[in-house]
Amino acid sequence: MRIRRKYPVEVKAFTLLELILVMIVLCTVLAMAAASLRGFFSSRQLNDITEQILAMTRYAKVQAVFESRYYRINFDPYKRFYWISSRRESQYQRLDNNFGNLYPIPSDIDISFDNVSYDNGIYYFEFSPEGYSKQAGVRLKDNQDTIREVVCYSPSENYEIVEVVNGKVRYQEEKDRR
Repeated sequence: MRIRRKYPVEVKAFTLLELILVMIVLCTVLAMAAASLRGFFSSRQLNDITEQILAMTRYAKVQAVFESRYYRINFDPYKRFYWISSRRESQYQRLDNNFGNLYPIPSDIDISFDNVSYDNGIYYFEFSPEGYSKQAGVRLKDNQDTIREVVCYSPSENYEIVEVVNGKVRYQEEKDRR
């Protein structure tokens, strides 16, 4: 038994041509967005690594005073790792906690040192039991030419992050206030 309708039913749908045009427009927009986001992730990596190095300097300084022993933040630019170690019985050993882990330096980040101590291929910041460290800095640069430094300007001060913009130093606190 067939049922007939008095009025024909209209089916409304997109044509294949309309769907293809929408897909082309979406792909074009996504391609443009992906190109602009490429630099974002690189800069994010640079921010993360400088923040982590800063946290490590503060941890090492506090622990050096608390435990009355020397601490170091070590950088191996050839194997591209950094970690914290402390002096135990006349030699430095990696810590047994998370700060003693080997943290990788991403391959697209260039690293250079200013007034940093050097021993057997390893650069390091050293923190004394009296709470002092040597005046030094590490400079990190990503493939977008963004430059951030973790620096200590005097032996009694904490390390801080500075950003280099057009050859001029801009302190992190100034950036946070804006």
